Amino acid sequence: MEFEIHITVSDFSKEKKEPFIAFCRSQGVKPVIIVLDKGNYINQPMITGIIECDNFEEANKEIEQLSAKFHEEGFTVVRKKVEISPKEESYFYNPIMKNGKPYYEWHGKVEADDLEMVKNLCEGHGGHLSRNSLSSNGKTRFVTLRDYEGSVQFYERVKNIHRVLGTKGIEFLEEEYELCIYDTKEELDSGWI
Repeated sequence: MEFEIHITVSDFSKEKKEPFIAFCRSQGVKPVIIVLDKGNYINQPMITGIIECDNFEEANKEIEQLSAKFHEEGFTVVRKKVEISPKEESYFYNPIMKNGKPYYEWHGKVEADDLEMVKNLCEGHGGHLSRNSLSSNGKTRFVTLRDYEGSVQFYERVKNIHRVLGTKGIEFLEEEYELCIYDTKEELDSGWI
């Protein structure tokens, strides 16, 4: 089974940006520095990668080993997150998280001149904007929608965001549908989601 992992570290100074990127690459994971459009924790440096394992327990062992390596390099791990395909819906009803419940998440990549308009249109449907500060294109944003109620409502909400942005001629460059089954610090998104 494929597990997408995210490990978020504490925000760091500009001097640690290049060492962070280099260490991520040496570990075979992708560096991302998420900048939220609002919230209590605007800057969220993180890694993302894929682990192929039979089950969550095996994936979690690898996540813990990778987290320890980042800690040894001087990066403070503040969040560990695991996502799977939303088709694995049985995980939604058999939660792994101790302090919360699994949730569906969708990310849509857009490029627009009027980002404020995109933000305003999406917020009415539960969508929130962020960007990857490592990207050189200042017009690119990610719309994120999170849903705790189930897949039917989740897909309907995504459809609504497509519809409302489509009326303005905005199309998604990429999309990703996920089911988050493990999130150790969801409160990092407080004030944003």
